[in-house]
Amino acid sequence: MKTLLTACSLMFLLTANSQVIINEYSCSNSNGPTDAYGDTPDWIELHNIGATAFDLSGYYLSDNDNNLSKWEIPVGASVPAGGYMMVYCSKRDELNGTQLHPSFGLTQTKNEWIILASSGGAIQDSINITNMTQDDHSYGRTTDAALTWSIFTTPTPGATNVGGMNYYSATPVLSLAAGFYSGTQSVTCTTTDGSATLYYTTDGSVPTTASTLYAGAISITATTVLRVKGFSSDPNTPPSFTETNTYFIDEVHTLPVLSCSGDEVLDFINDVAPGSFNSNFKGAFELFEDNGTLVSEGTGYYNKHGNDSWAYDQRGFDLVVRDEYGITNAVRHELFPEKNRDEYQKIIIKAAANDNYPFAQGAHIRDAMVHTLSQQAHLRVDERTSRFAIVYINGQYWGVYDLREKVDDADFTNHYYDQDKFNIEFLKTWGATWAEYGDQTVPHPEWEAFKNQVITGDMTDPVQYQAVKDVYNTGSLIDYVVLNSYIVTSDWLNWNTGWWHGWKPEPADKQKWRYILWDNDASWGHYINYTGVPTTGPDADPCNADNLPDPGGQGHIPILNQLLLNEEFSQEYITRYADLINGPFGCPAMQNLVDSMVAVIQPEMQRQIDTWGGSMAGWQAEVTELKDYIDARCAAMTAGLIDCYDLEGPYDLTIDVEPVGGGTVKANSEWVPFYPWTGEFYGGINTLFKADANAGFTFSHWESVNHTFANPDSLNDTLSLIAIDTVIAHFIADPLPPDPPIVDPPIVTPPGQPNPTTFTGFHIPNAFSPNDDQNNDWLEFFAGWDVTNFDLQIYDRWGTLVFKTSTVGDFWDGRHKETLVNTGVYTYVLIFDSSETGKTETTGNITVLR
Repeated sequence: MKTLLTACSLMFLLTANSQVIINEYSCSNSNGPTDAYGDTPDWIELHNIGATAFDLSGYYLSDNDNNLSKWEIPVGASVPAGGYMMVYCSKRDELNGTQLHPSFGLTQTKNEWIILASSGGAIQDSINITNMTQDDHSYGRTTDAALTWSIFTTPTPGATNVGGMNYYSATPVLSLAAGFYSGTQSVTCTTTDGSATLYYTTDGSVPTTASTLYAGAISITATTVLRVKGFSSDPNTPPSFTETNTYFIDEVHTLPVLSCSGDEVLDFINDVAPGSFNSNFKGAFELFEDNGTLVSEGTGYYNKHGNDSWAYDQRGFDLVVRDEYGITNAVRHELFPEKNRDEYQKIIIKAAANDNYPFAQGAHIRDAMVHTLSQQAHLRVDERTSRFAIVYINGQYWGVYDLREKVDDADFTNHYYDQDKFNIEFLKTWGATWAEYGDQTVPHPEWEAFKNQVITGDMTDPVQYQAVKDVYNTGSLIDYVVLNSYIVTSDWLNWNTGWWHGWKPEPADKQKWRYILWDNDASWGHYINYTGVPTTGPDADPCNADNLPDPGGQGHIPILNQLLLNEEFSQEYITRYADLINGPFGCPAMQNLVDSMVAVIQPEMQRQIDTWGGSMAGWQAEVTELKDYIDARCAAMTAGLIDCYDLEGPYDLTIDVEPVGGGTVKANSEWVPFYPWTGEFYGGINTLFKADANAGFTFSHWESVNHTFANPDSLNDTLSLIAIDTVIAHFIADPLPPDPPIVDPPIVTPPGQPNPTTFTGFHIPNAFSPNDDQNNDWLEFFAGWDVTNFDLQIYDRWGTLVFKTSTVGDFWDGRHKETLVNTGVYTYVLIFDSSETGKTETTGNITVLR
């Protein structure tokens, strides 16, 4: 049995009886020693203080005090007498020559542990990482095997510890927190290091002894990044960490704000620093929520994002947060409310790229809109989640950006799919094709073999088709092509295309090749046609995508056409267009998405224009052009689908269930959102139906008014439509269990009032205040006596669906995922049928107050 000890047992450095000890480590290895792979991971130096070699085979290394046996040291790991062994925390899980590569990395800003334990679980040595180190520094025993520990500004990996210094001078403390203020502010700076002198800057640069000497309160009269650093008079004490606070004076914003600062950051973003196009530039960041609260700060580096758009004065860039700098390891915040993630080491800071206004004469939302549309449609691809923000550079306003989640990154695949960088194959085409992760051979052997398997195989053979589906997410290909075809992307396949798969067995479907979305600003008829699609107009045939040769040469379209020979795949591919048009790709939904995203940035666009040029009228004209294109595209798709795929119709198909609440129905690829529900479906191709009984019910049979089901008693059946129809899924209630004992129910006062029956139409208040004061806490809407059914959907300003109902009396309590939403304006989409006026579709705004 392995002995598992907790942190209580790790308070002592157990070196008295340990021949091998932890002698030095670095969590800040940016430019220091490289491992056998040429990388610079964090490292640990083990030192054998004995006179004989020591075999560590079967011993354990861990970074977790609750899991001492986290990584077993492989056979053959021996530390020579009086010598050293280097441990590179690369997560590679191996012994490479004399180098140990455990399965974990080190994160100093999370106060992790370094623990060496025997094969029986007895701790040999341990240290809790509580003293952060600056870039390329290490922390170790002052001399080999000493009980005291020191900072090494020149680390000594694999060698005798010399040159140890005191810990850094204390980090200065500023009297005023970073944030938003009215009028001039006064800031005082203090330090607990009596030997330290403070220096500061207000231009974003890191202070040196040549900077301004702090001699008294600093007056902040305008938006400023104040950076302060302590320098000890003791030459054996290194300078402090830099304290960075941004003070926004008389600034008002409705979006989150990102403040970026650094020595060369302004020159970098202006493309005048040497290496701006391909180098990294160290800097600090501070992220403020839309209510002005500082939610994350740290240090990392910035580098270029974008190619054509780098020619614009308002440039995009990436932020990579580095634990090596000793402040934080990531943007630690739920940056995107719709995602279950609160750490982002890398984020993209995008100025709308080639949809920028004014530089690209764009709407400033295209790319973010496409990725959000994909998320709302639950497409089987991976998207860059988006959130608009304001950026400041060294205290200067820099405009409206959108913060983006980075998809082509192992942090992304590891968080959502438990597939780390050593367990993925990630291919990207941007002019050329290469592997971001995995086998670096070009062309990629596994992909080439798979491509040849499909193109030379017989996809009408169910066995061969299933073999393809076992390793390739055919639904991801369908959604990737349908989306790009629908939005008429003109910069894909030979550019901006990524696809990947994992190697870990779970989750199993992520072992299959699947697609990501990259840059989609060249869409909806905008920007350069790099792919050579036949037309970029709204009347582009949907099958134009099928007929492309093979842009990029990676076989995506040839694979598609080969799979289209399979009847199952062909049916899913063609009907997927109709399924999405009946929902998120329909004009009402897409126009609502545009309106909701425009509403988010509109309050900020005047200052964007004042800074970079253009006019509000000019920007609004670009938005109108986008909206007009969407309307035209919606209108053209029906004829396009009929012509491309020899279809008929489309026909209105109403789908219902009996009794109410008995179950649900899936039509082709989508579950019906409410009942009765009507959509447009095509003839000349089978429409698939699937029934799923709710708890307490059993499926009985299908009923069709104008068609005949071949297997009406089956959960799954098909129809080939030749006319409008109504399809009803019938369910039977299961026998009721015996009545439970009668218990008087608690008295509950339901929200709202009885639904009025003396008026017609649908009535929604334009504001409510969910603050639990028993007054207007619910959004109480009323349906008139003529309303036969309705669907109400409410979206936040990022286009996220926060509430949905089709039931009278099902009022909104102002919560999304059990959490009260922020105050602000929300957009609703309402569709209802009236016995007096027919079908009505309308949108409007609801203000949430407190």
